[in-house]
Amino acid sequence: MQVKEVRFYDREEIKELERIVEKNYGNKIDLSKFLVFESGKERKVWLLTKKFFEIDLSKLKINSFGLYFGKLKRNEKIHLSTEGAQLVGKNATKNVLELDEASALKFMQGSDLKIKLPKNCEAHNFVIIKRKDDILGCSLALEDGIKNLLPKSRRIIGI
Repeated sequence: MQVKEVRFYDREEIKELERIVEKNYGNKIDLSKFLVFESGKERKVWLLTKKFFEIDLSKLKINSFGLYFGKLKRNEKIHLSTEGAQLVGKNATKNVLELDEASALKFMQGSDLKIKLPKNCEAHNFVIIKRKDDILGCSLALEDGIKNLLPKSRRIIGI
């Protein structure tokens, strides 16, 4: 069994992460109710409820723990996971792209999208992709559209 090293964030680092999320997505998220930690050199950020340590862990076989929130990138950007996008996206005001039904299906199948970005989306930044009230994920906005970063395990095939 391989154990990855993790580094738990202190209060100031959590505030910095909240600031980065607000700067990129316009959503003031409160992460104080979570233990926030980073794993590996790729700067993956995870969230864990503080109640986790109240559980009797001696009777459990644990492969991993926490919710994968996203990956910190340079220039104060964060590529949110699908679950991270769902947490942030419901109240996000910046870098949110709503798709029509046909474009949403293409996105969920893994295709890049050639579309004009709305004013609230910044090129060369990550955007939350949604269809009506459904948050589909997070991908990279380019000048001429969206570079699909949806993991293959999340894609819809055979439609």
